[in-house]
Amino acid sequence: VYESIDTGLMPPRPARRPPPPPLAERLVQVTEGLLAREGIEGITLRRIARGAGVTHGAPLRHYRSYGTLLAEVAARGFRSLSAAVDREAGLLQPGAGPRARLAAAARAYLRSAVGNPGLFALMFRPAILDRDHEGFRRDAEEAFEQLVRLVRAAQDAGWNPDVETRRLAGALWSSVHGL
Repeated sequence: VYESIDTGLMPPRPARRPPPPPLAERLVQVTEGLLAREGIEGITLRRIARGAGVTHGAPLRHYRSYGTLLAEVAARGFRSLSAAVDREAGLLQPGAGPRARLAAAARAYLRSAVGNPGLFALMFRPAILDRDHEGFRRDAEEAFEQLVRLVRAAQDAGWNPDVETRRLAGALWSSVHGL
């Protein structure tokens, strides 16, 4: 009760800062920041650790390898890409057809790639990622399956119905990625 009375005698309490995120999350955030500022060439385990304010060995207490940390960041990139495709499709007029949804997916992909070139470079560099990372495998596969579903819907509506769906989806993914 007494704390709510402002008598002017007590200085105001300083605003409490939220606690920092757990180290595993901080490492991911630092990696994302380095990718955004400097691209894939700017990330090393030492730089990530320094940015998180820990020793260069500390990240390996949370991720079994550098590749595992990078795979976690790439997995988040694929989740973000899938969400961007969903958002773009949500902007279409009601009743927009499957081809319009496919075009919206392509726009979302391009915007994501142009807006996050470092992250996209990482997502498609399997040689430096821990490909056994469950989240990476799951999220990368789901991003592609999202495209497969969109392609199948467009095919069902008459667009290239004689082409094998996964092959057509792969060709579209590669074409848009090349842009």
